[in-house]
Formats: sequence, C-alpha cells, structure tokens
Amino acid sequence: MDREHLFAVKEAADCALGAGPGLSARVLVTLRQAVAQHPLDEALQARLVVLLAATGHQGAALEVYRTARTRLADELGLDPGPELRAAQKEVLRRTVPAGPPATSADGARFVVGERIAEPDDAGVGSSQGITVTTRPAQLPADLGPFVGRSNELARLHALLLENGQTPSTVLVTAIGGMAGSGKTTLAVHWAHQVADRFPDGQLYVNLRGFHPTGPMVSPAEAIRSFFDAFAVAAHRIPVGLDAQVALYRTLLAGRRVLVALDNARDSEHARPLLPASAGCLVLVTSRNQLHGLVAGEAAHSVTLDLLSQADALEFLSRRLGTDRVARESRAAAEIVARCGRLPLALAVVSARAAVNPAFSLSCIAAELRASEGSLDAFAGEVPLADVRSVFSWSYDALTPDAARLFRLLSLHPGPDSSIAALASLAGREPSQVRPLMAELAGVHLVSETQPGRFGCHELLRAYGAELGQAHGSGGS
Repeated sequence: MDREHLFAVKEAADCALGAGPGLSARVLVTLRQAVAQHPLDEALQARLVVLLAATGHQGAALEVYRTARTRLADELGLDPGPELRAAQKEVLRRTVPAGPPATSADGARFVVGERIAEPDDAGVGSSQGITVTTRPAQLPADLGPFVGRSNELARLHALLLENGQTPSTVLVTAIGGMAGSGKTTLAVHWAHQVADRFPDGQLYVNLRGFHPTGPMVSPAEAIRSFFDAFAVAAHRIPVGLDAQVALYRTLLAGRRVLVALDNARDSEHARPLLPASAGCLVLVTSRNQLHGLVAGEAAHSVTLDLLSQADALEFLSRRLGTDRVARESRAAAEIVARCGRLPLALAVVSARAAVNPAFSLSCIAAELRASEGSLDAFAGEVPLADVRSVFSWSYDALTPDAARLFRLLSLHPGPDSSIAALASLAGREPSQVRPLMAELAGVHLVSETQPGRFGCHELLRAYGAELGQAHGSGGS
C-alpha cells in the first residue's frame, strides 16, 4: 500500500503540471507530506522541485533541492542523481513572465494579482494586503454510508446561525472520543454538510498527533501547506512560526473559511492554527481531551460515545444489506454486542462479512464468541483498520506508570471501580493514582462514569489484558 501510495502521488504530481493552479496547490500539500515521510526518494523530491517552480515558488523549489542534496550527502554520501539534478536545472532555466508593476493610489505595488509586501521597520515583509485568488477545497471525501450521531450533528448545527449571518467570533469545536469511535468521520461528514456556509474555502490537515509511523505534522508544516493552498508565493512567507501565524491569520481576516484540524496531539498542537477573525469555523479532532481549547478558546466540546443499539444495527445494514441483517437478526445483535457498539470494530467485522458473502452472520458471531477476551477477530490488513493497532497509538502515548495501571485494569472484575480500589490494585496511595487515571481518561482509554469512578470499554479491557500477559504476571 505504501508503494502504491507513492506511485499515485508521483502520478498526481505529473498530472498537476498541466492542470492549472487549483489542482497544483492541492497536490502540493500531499506531495510535501510524502516528501517528509520519504526524504531520500529522489524521484519524489524532483517532482516537488518541478511543481513548486511551475506554481511560481522558485525560491522554495531551490531550497528543496538544497535540502535534499545535503541530506543525501550526510546520510548516504551521495550526490543528487540525474532526475533531481535535471529538476534543479529546469528551475534555474525557468522564466516567469510578468508585466511591469502597477502602482495603486496608496503607492502599493501589485504583480500578477498579488500585492507585494513592503518591508516593515524590522526588515520583515508585512503580510498586509496579499490578495488571495484561490479557493481551497481540501476536505477528504465524505463517507457515503454515514450512520447515526443525530444528537451530535444537531449540537454542531446549532452552533451556526440559522439565518446565515456571520458568527461574531471564531467557532472552535473540539471532537473527542476513544480510538475507533469515528471522530474524523463525523468531522468530515458535518464539514461537507456546512461547506457552503464558508464560501472562501475549506482547509484540512491531518496533524498525525497519534500515528504509528512518521512524525507529527508541526504547526509550521501545517501552515506552510495552507499557504500552498492559497498559492502564496514562497518569498512572501516570513521566517519564524510567530510571523507565519500572523500572516496566516491575516489571510483569513474578513473571510469565511472552514478549517479542519484532524488528529491533534493536544491543545497546543492546534492552537497556532486557529484563525483570529470572526466568520471562520475550526473543527479539531483528537483522542486527547482538549481542555486547553475549551478553557482558553471557549471551544465547544463534543465527545463521541458508542453507537446506540439501533444505530449499530443500521451500521451493519448499510454495510451488508438490510435483507441479510434482517434474516439473521439475532446473530446481528450478537455481533453488535461483541463489537461493543464501537464503529471501528463494527467496520472490521462487517468488512469480513462483506468480502465473504457465503459466510452466515451466525458464523461471524460464533467467531467473535470464540475469541472473547482477545482482539484477534478485529484485526485488519492495514493499521487504520486494525483495532489492536489503533488502540496502541493511544497506549504508546502514556507515561510508564499510567501504562502499567492501564494493564492492571483488566484484572478488575467490575464494570467500573473507585480510586480506592484502583490504588489497592496498583499497590499505591490514592493520591498517586488520581493523576494516572486523569492521564488515562485524557486519551479516552478509560471513562469517568461519575466523579471518582472509572470504567473501561470491554475491547480496551481485552487489549489491556493482552498487554498484561506480554509484560508478565500482574501486568507490571
């Protein structure tokens, strides 16, 4: 899949060269992300150099070449190959036609529809006056068979004024929930529903705050991708994150733009990417409880629970067909129960049933019954479709003491437990256990059912038990 993805990115870059600025800007975002993950792929680097130059970013193109050349020399002891050298030569040969600068009544100079930033007193180009001529549309495709979440959608819709007036403040919504609960699916679905309310475009970035491979996308990298989406010339982008944030917020001032920040690590990961002017909507998804955004930015918090029984059955019907589910209603209900009404688990199991239409739902339910206490029945062929893998991204973010306590939770027989019981289980004082439970609740590995009492989803409990066995007796 990784090889196919790289092939598709390279092919998209080749197609974008003759497809106009709109597509080029969208492809640039994906191309930059691919280059960050595969910095030694010279064919990928060469395409980024050529596409940057073709979209008027000659300075950035040459900087990409210089960075790639340095990395190849430092890590492999090699010079750039012929494809990358040819890309650099094409940039150096390229000429950009431009008429003489026009001067407006206030003395500002304009070239090709963009106002040139004049140096301020500090010698840094001012961000005032840049004219944006592109309308980004970066939202991922909406999932067709979207099911349920009517209450959450109603709460989200209530945030927007029904008469279409511009909100008086930036609307920030933090969507949280345990791994596999469908945070991104809900955010993208609702964003498509309200996209027409934001005529100046939609920005999207996967911040990779919890991801098994590759680094997080930093705020600086995300903002640079947004500048590419708005076709801001590289020489207009200031140095330093603070100055780039100021330019980004200036670009969005007076505009109605929807900004989707997916998979943020925490509040500080997302905060630099928040617009500052009224009329914009920001959707932030995270496995972490974004207390900082709620407290400091008055973000509206939406925490996803499990699907209701009716919605979970509807989920299966949409994936497998109404007739098939109706014929084996008891087996379908057992599948829902064995999956704990978790959307990701339901998706994995329904995929197995869908690719094996000769399997009865009773057989699928029997498989789940036989594997009770294990996550083997919820394994997928890629990490994003593997329940154990998806859970691990939250677990890997824990401190060692919190990780040990999570493993021990599987030994507790009840549906929830008090701080005192957990302290006894861990052999610690309650004062030592409280911050650890707050850490676990923060990434939704446990839920605080009422003040001082904590519960754990049955699939997470099974995951903790597996980890406990791997770490030896008692999960320690």
